Amino acid sequence: MIQSNFINEIGNKIKIKIKNKKDSGVNYKTKEKIFFDGVSITITGPTSLTKNVITYMEAEELFFTLKKFLNK
Repeated sequence: MIQSNFINEIGNKIKIKIKNKKDSGVNYKTKEKIFFDGVSITITGPTSLTKNVITYMEAEELFFTLKKFLNK
């Protein structure tokens, strides 16, 4: 697990927590249930909470896409 605590641009305390998570999903074409090692992402602020579990491939794509976006 990795965690980051910081104050954002508008002065709010934010916590980001990322950890490994076993999960499952359904292939929309075959309807087969598939178990996978996922990445759990939680972002907590004073008035908001965002949680998501994504696959490792999705996490890698998110990383590369954010890197491109932020380096514009």
